[in-house]
Order: sequence, then C-alpha cells, then structure tokens
Amino acid sequence: MKYVQIPFVSQPVSRIVLGCAGGLFASGGDIAPVMEAALSCGINAVDTARVYGQSEEKLGRWMQASGHRMILISKGCHPSLAFLDRVHEKAAREDLQRSLDALRTDHIDIYLLHRDHESSPVGPIVEFLNRFHEEGKIGAFGGSNWTAGRIAAANEYAKAHGLVGFTVSSPHYSLGRQRHDPWGNGCKTVTKDEAERRFYRETRLPLLAWSSLCGGVFSGKLKAEDWGRLQKLFGLNARWAYGGTDNRDRLARCERMAAEKGATVAQIALSWLMSGEINTLPVISASSPDRVRENAAAADLTLTEEERTLLNGGSAG
Repeated sequence: MKYVQIPFVSQPVSRIVLGCAGGLFASGGDIAPVMEAALSCGINAVDTARVYGQSEEKLGRWMQASGHRMILISKGCHPSLAFLDRVHEKAAREDLQRSLDALRTDHIDIYLLHRDHESSPVGPIVEFLNRFHEEGKIGAFGGSNWTAGRIAAANEYAKAHGLVGFTVSSPHYSLGRQRHDPWGNGCKTVTKDEAERRFYRETRLPLLAWSSLCGGVFSGKLKAEDWGRLQKLFGLNARWAYGGTDNRDRLARCERMAAEKGATVAQIALSWLMSGEINTLPVISASSPDRVRENAAAADLTLTEEERTLLNGGSAG
C-alpha cells in the first residue's frame, strides 16, 4: 500500500480508501471480515456519511469491539426533501454530533460537506468549519461534490482571513465517463471537465474519488463483449450514469491490458486513477474480503502515461 499526507490528519492516509456507503455497511451483515481484510493489506481509512444507512453505527461498534482506530472520513449537510439548503452551521453541527456519537469518537479526521449550496457565500461556511476544527471535533475538512471554483473561493477567503481552508475534495472521478448525475441531486464529476481536472493537477489537492469503478461497471463483473447484460447486472443509477458505449470501449481496452499484465480489470481501472498527475485516492466498495484485497493490490501497479492515454481512447484524462 502507498500513503499520502493530508494536512491536519495525524498520520498518512492509505492511497486506497474503503467506501462504506452500501452493502454490509448500510444494512445488515457482519462487517468484521471486510474490515480485517482492509487492515491486512494496509488500508487505514474509511469513507462514510450521515446518510449512509447504518454505516457510521456499524463502524463505531466495530472499532470499539476490535480496538482498531481507522482514519475516519465522514460527511454531513446532505440536502433533505424538506430542506434543500442544509449547508449552514446549525445543520452541520447537528449532523457532526450525530456522526461523532454513531462512530463512538470525539474526533473525525476528515469532514466533508456532502453537497454544496452554490448561492450561499463561502465565508460563513469556512468560518463554521474552522470553529469545528478549533474545537477539536474535526481535523481536515473539505467538500464532496463541490466545484473547483467554489473550493478556490473558499480557500481565497480562508487565506485572506487567516483561517484554515479546504484541504481535501471528493467529486466523482474514474476511467469511465459519467454521462449523468447518478443521484440527480448535485453530484459533481471531473471526468467531463478539463478545467476541473486542471485545478486538481495544479493544486495537488487530494481527490477522494467516489464511484471509482463506476458503480461496479469496471469491477470485472461485466464483460465488454456482453455489454447487453448491463441492464440485468446493474441498477438504474449505474446504467443511467455509466451505460454509454464509450465506456464499453474503455472496458474492452481495460480487459486487454489486464490480460497483458496479469492483473484484473478493476486493478487496471484503479491504477489509471493513481498513476496520473492528479493526487487521487480511489474509494472502493466491496462486501467480499477477497475483493478488498484484490482491489487494494492496485496501489502497487503503475501505468505509464502512454498506457493511461490508450485506456482513455486518446486522452490521459
């Protein structure tokens, strides 16, 4: 496993992060085998959120029972049906405290605002996040599904007022092209926007890439020659977001390169993310210990720029 340092996080963060949005974490089931597999291959960070079902509660119980302390990444201020704008201190403080209680801790290492409310001034947002930071409740902070422009504005405000700025971000990023927002409520992707990617290349801001395998489309479960099975194997969200035939072609190239290198399709797709100029930490989701170990091995595989360009059909991305 490889590691990166993120400001205000006390220890280096594994280059691959275990995602806890669904499966065993969000509902029933024993997460211990998956957590133990993650630890065994050097993964020391988990990505959860207040709205991920039972995820925080299950992680909190596991950490207490096992004695293992993971680097905790959690998120708050997700909009609700009743309140579309929850990016303000009252909602953030309520969500943060509930997350702390569920995780059975007094400190979250990386705290992300799960969505943005782009008409809200960045100044008050930066200020309340700094209050949480000064209280010791959070370490690093940033945005999930924030645009580069809004992050830059927040950091300009922080610099002008002697405050801590955003030191991490979590948009969608993957080898596969996201055609549509899979959830329809403000998700952001950098795969279609060169200006967004340029921001991350130039700033080196750590990018936690959600849906790094495109909802499983690049997990190896689907073969390019059987693209028609997409409808059967994946839910509506994944089909809507990643079902374009350009992704079928990327998957076919992944399969060929995986065969040449003795790797899996998922390892190639994850290595594509980690071998580029963007400081990417892919978030992987898996309910099988073997799949966790298999995907974690991608951190030890490096692709050349030529290979990355080939996989992406002529663009390094």
